[in-house]
Amino acid sequence: MPKVTDEHRAARRHQIAQAALRCFARSGFQQASMADIIAESGLSAGAIYGHYKSKEELVELAVSEVLDARFLDVAAARRAEPMLEPAALVRLLVDGLSAQLGDNLPLLMQIWGQVPINPRLGDMAERVGSRIRGFFRDYLADWYVEGVGLPRAEAETRAQADATLYMGIIQGFVTQSVLFRDFDREVYLEAVAHIAPPARG
Repeated sequence: MPKVTDEHRAARRHQIAQAALRCFARSGFQQASMADIIAESGLSAGAIYGHYKSKEELVELAVSEVLDARFLDVAAARRAEPMLEPAALVRLLVDGLSAQLGDNLPLLMQIWGQVPINPRLGDMAERVGSRIRGFFRDYLADWYVEGVGLPRAEAETRAQADATLYMGIIQGFVTQSVLFRDFDREVYLEAVAHIAPPARG
């Protein structure tokens, strides 16, 4: 029997996750069933359940794929000379989210809405939230040292406190862009620049 490679498994998991996202976008997370996802993927039930046991697992993979792409963006921004200011990093992240999810951006709100009543999604949200806070914390600590000139200890303390705020800015962007027809993304993103201290000259 031919050996199944890690690349093949990863590609198959991505295929299944994308089929799930299409189902969620069409029917809503709550209404879409595993049977719908199986039909959408064109794969057998065995192929699906060999990778995932539930919709929640599918959601976690899809969200992780989005996060992994954004981690690459943050890693590149940390290597830039000079470092991107926090407002520019926020713009980079929301542009990446919008490009990657496209018309599926409202799915994030559907998933968030299920978190309080779905313990498995609640566990996922805790893990995802921790990762997002972590990459903002680490980025901001470096920015406050290199861009602002704070001592490292002070920079890390401030970054630990500010990371949750920046995570909220991303969530606010998603929420307002989905809910409000008159949402002005440029005004929103330009306002973020008023939050961080100015870069040292």
